[in-house]
Parts: sequence; structure tokens; C-alpha cells
Amino acid sequence: MPAPTLETIDLKREWKALYTARQKPDIIEAPERRALAIEESRQPGAETIGPMFGALYPVAYTMKFAIKKARGINYPVMAPEAIYRTADFDPRVTEWKWQAAVAVPDIVTAADLKAAVAAVRAKHGDLPLLDRVKLVKLPAGTQGRILHVGPYDAEQDTIAKLQAFVQGEGYRLGARHIEVYLSDPQKVAPERIRTVIRYPLVKRR
Repeated sequence: MPAPTLETIDLKREWKALYTARQKPDIIEAPERRALAIEESRQPGAETIGPMFGALYPVAYTMKFAIKKARGINYPVMAPEAIYRTADFDPRVTEWKWQAAVAVPDIVTAADLKAAVAAVRAKHGDLPLLDRVKLVKLPAGTQGRILHVGPYDAEQDTIAKLQAFVQGEGYRLGARHIEVYLSDPQKVAPERIRTVIRYPLVKRR
């Protein structure tokens, strides 16, 4: 008997523009996506981001393999990203509101998430933040993007470069700041860390 056909959803190809960038800024159209996410009000740092992705990735991989086995559909687990409010970077802000996220295909349902969380808990016990993993929508829209190479706390010059570019194209930066983490800071020197920075854009009048 022939093996059942495995359907593959090539998210890395479909969403390539969201997870790649150059140090020369440009403008892209982002599709609406679903994602596993955890919300946080504390400032981002090792003490917050580590536990957040420490819960998201076990759920993401458990879900991926469960869907592959039950429905014959395979897809890659995507790079980690975070969605901040632009206002969060104002030094006067005391309470942030941001999300750590791992994008998933549209076939993922709330039932898939519930089953994956239960499976992770059965295998690993109560991981910190496991009950805070939820399924969200990441909105579509026109976005500016650029690659930042270097420490996270040295992004301002890169953002300024992106801002100047989009202003020349008739836009301004919107209310969200999105980062895609291409490097593991525990394995890569700070000056070599690669981060895709994206902003939703607003047409200037």
C-alpha cells in the first residue's frame, strides 16, 4: 500500500518577505496571519522573553506534529517575533503592552491549541506561562522593513534610516514596532545579531 500523500504548506516561501530583509529599507505588503502569542506588560528582556518563547515553542512543535499525524499536513515552525507598541519605547511609559509570537498557518484552530497545550502539560508539567498561550490574528497591511545587525539596544539608527526612507515614499511609521529574531543572542556575538524590523505604515496627507 502506498504511503499517504503529505501536503506541505510552504510558509517560508509564502511569508519570505516578513522574515527576510536587507540593510537597505523597503516597503512590503504583509498578509493577515494567525499566530500563537503571549501578551506581556513588563519590559522585554531575558527574564520575560525567555519564558515566553519557552512556552510558545513546545506548543508550536507539539501542534505541528499532531497536525501532521492527524491531518497529513506539514508546515515549518517559524522564527520568533515580537509586536510592540511604538509608544512602549517612550521612556515615560511604565507599563508596556506587547506580544511574543510564533506565526502558524490558517489551518490551526482553537481546538488544535487546546490539545497541544494539554499534551505539553502532560509531558513537561506546568511550564511557566503555558496557560497564557493564545491564538491571535496578526493584521495585514503595508509595512516598511529593514535588517538591523547589532545589539538590540542599538536599533535607533536603523529605525531612523527606515523612517527617513518611508517618509520619502509618502508614509509615516505606524503605531506598532515588529521584530523578527533571526539570531540566538546566547550563541551569537552582540555585534552579529540579526533582527528584521518592520513597521505598519500610514499614508501621509
